[in-house]
Amino acid sequence: MRTWISYRSRIRRTYQLHAQTIARLEKHRGHLYNWYNTRSLEPLAPLSVSSVDSGNFIASLYTVKAGALSLCRKPLFSSQLFVGLRAHWQLIQSHSRIAVPLSRCILPDASAAAAAWIDWLPVADAALAKAESALISDSSDQWWVAETRCRIAAILILLRDYLPWLLPEFGPLRELGELDLGLSEDRLSIVASAAFSEQLNARLAQASVTLPDSSRLPVLCEQLRTSLPQATRNLRALATDLRVIAQRIDSFAEETEFGFLVDPGRQLLSIGYDVTGQQLHSACYDMLASEARIAAFLAVARGDLPQQSWLNLGRSHTRAFGRFLLLSWTGTMFEYLMPALWMRSFPDTLIARTLAACVEVQQAFARSLDIPWGISESGFARKDDSGHYQYHAFGIPQTALKFDATAGPTISPYSTFLALGIDSRAALRNLHQMADAGWVGDYGFYEAIDYASSPGSAVVVREWMAHHQGMSLLAILNLLRGNIVQQWFHANPLVRSAELLLNELPASRAVLKSKANESKSLKRSSRKAA
Repeated sequence: MRTWISYRSRIRRTYQLHAQTIARLEKHRGHLYNWYNTRSLEPLAPLSVSSVDSGNFIASLYTVKAGALSLCRKPLFSSQLFVGLRAHWQLIQSHSRIAVPLSRCILPDASAAAAAWIDWLPVADAALAKAESALISDSSDQWWVAETRCRIAAILILLRDYLPWLLPEFGPLRELGELDLGLSEDRLSIVASAAFSEQLNARLAQASVTLPDSSRLPVLCEQLRTSLPQATRNLRALATDLRVIAQRIDSFAEETEFGFLVDPGRQLLSIGYDVTGQQLHSACYDMLASEARIAAFLAVARGDLPQQSWLNLGRSHTRAFGRFLLLSWTGTMFEYLMPALWMRSFPDTLIARTLAACVEVQQAFARSLDIPWGISESGFARKDDSGHYQYHAFGIPQTALKFDATAGPTISPYSTFLALGIDSRAALRNLHQMADAGWVGDYGFYEAIDYASSPGSAVVVREWMAHHQGMSLLAILNLLRGNIVQQWFHANPLVRSAELLLNELPASRAVLKSKANESKSLKRSSRKAA
């Protein structure tokens, strides 16, 4: 079984690795360059800054800052840990070869108290160890067993290092009312747990004097007392680590300037800056339905752009498959939905209706071809001379301003993950359809399924892109934890100060029809000009 390091060590090591690396990277006015040599960390030519990438980066920094501070205020131990473990256990029992050895190890009820789950952990680990010894080496069953044992070990290590009074062996002490151990389950924040640990030490010292020597309780009291000082230090150090992370991340964000990326004539963000030539790119992100929506929002919130700049973003509408929605440049789900990983869309607003319409249009387009839905920029089946898959911004032509936009059709599973927050049931059905077709590998869903390269058949693009996998994980987190990424992002006072921009109401149906006709004329004009 793999070696588990402590909860605090994982947080510190992850943060230090990223923070130290980012601190070493050469930057321009706080912005990371587009490309670096991964070995030397030297920036690669052409030296340039991307507005949209920097916007995503700053949004992520604000989110992590709020998340770190939120963790300080929330319980370190939560019954949510067992929700995931229950699902994992049920999955492992579905494997026939290992179901029998585990059948005697009954899962606690979904409503069971945390203490019942904690007592179940060592019993479950013993059952898994027995099942593991009977499995063939390198089988998929063995992976499931090892992974489940690791999850159990991680919870037990968390309890041992930070909350030892919750460990199964100290269960008898929970019956002693004077220790108040029942109050510490799933309720105390990290800071409060440290104070509780110190108070518990004193209560244990008093209780051990009054308890009868003939019982095991005095021995258990002393054993628990021995572990409390280190647990207290761990809890205080973890709280300090989280605050340091928040402070350092805030400094990264504040050092990043956006003012120089503003086109002064149009009062919009340029798509980027050529550092070598010291020149702002002439093109601007000028559409609200764009992946740069979050960068524009942050520039306004930070005061680098006036509020009027938000209104300068294009709001051209179109009608596709019976739905009105904002035009995007290439009709990709990425353009419409990626900013929603962080940004809230309030009910019945312009953005909320556009996001819903985007998903419905994608679904209608796919039904017309009898294929799964979800088209966005992605890799596709064609390869270069080095054997690398090529990349293209696929989108729904009917929702694209770009006259030569094409759908491929190439389906990218990450696009469906982006839609989890818009139409979760349909998105899950779509993902199940893809999984049933075998479009999943060791690292999750493959990059794409190309229907265009080989007419009549689907060619699986067998690669994984970290960017697309990362967005999928954020979307899953939002779905399972009540849009927690959005909550963290909007917890920042700076973000809340500009929230009113996101409450823009849509135009009337008559106005939308007029705008859709104007957009069709605009697309015809751009096609003729090309």
